[in-house]
Amino acid sequence: MGILEGKKAVILGASSGIGWAIAERFREQGAELIIAARREENLKKLSEKIDATAIRCDGRDHDDLKALADAAIEKWGRVDIAVNSAGIVRSQLIREMEPETLKEVADLQYFGFIYFMKHFGNAMAATGGSIVNITSATAIMVPTGLTPYSAAKAAINFATKIAAREFGPDNIRVNAVAPSFVPTAMNSYGGGTPIDEARVELPADNPTAVAFIKNTPLERITTVDDCADVTLAVASDLFSNITGQIIPVDGGNHLLRLPGPESYPENMRVSGIQN
Repeated sequence: MGILEGKKAVILGASSGIGWAIAERFREQGAELIIAARREENLKKLSEKIDATAIRCDGRDHDDLKALADAAIEKWGRVDIAVNSAGIVRSQLIREMEPETLKEVADLQYFGFIYFMKHFGNAMAATGGSIVNITSATAIMVPTGLTPYSAAKAAINFATKIAAREFGPDNIRVNAVAPSFVPTAMNSYGGGTPIDEARVELPADNPTAVAFIKNTPLERITTVDDCADVTLAVASDLFSNITGQIIPVDGGNHLLRLPGPESYPENMRVSGIQN
């Protein structure tokens, strides 16, 4: 029997990358799932693979997110776990910041995450539950060139703690899982080979891999499966007395330093990635 046997879980941002891997792991551990994202084709592929209900949802949209929570209540009568893994990366120096860059990221990774906690916190109020935000170790460290992304993630790290206090009396736990650099098939990270919609094989001599391994005490790259495993534990009853925590998944990278922008994949520096 899996550790999520009988649990009802919603995962936003499940169309690829970390969210896809989390959905796979939750299903392996017995959870009944609703998976959500904007990319319906990918959602359909995953839903057929793991037997989950797919719902299109724009993680920026207040009403879409409410409809997602309402759909879960209508289907199950309760929600036990809600994970927000929606993400978009845009890199820009503050001295060069364009309003549209900041707004694009904040709409999803600040406002959207607040709305997600609001609607799923309210949906869980009668029965309790666990909310997990996927943030970033770059919001714990002090990177250059990643203000749109890292500052929004840092704000959600703090909002996670506030939500843990506000929803605690309803027996709702709110935590964040904060990965470091994770190669995913969303962008192949220049030189990597996609394995599936979540994973990419990244050669050890890839410049980005080399830079992160050098600055990580465990001397390895964090994978989507690492993120899925930690999210599973945090969401489950194994963490029943843990709330308001930001948990790095980074092999200890936050103890050293984040490699500079010159180490980032070209497509992360220019066009960004998105779930």
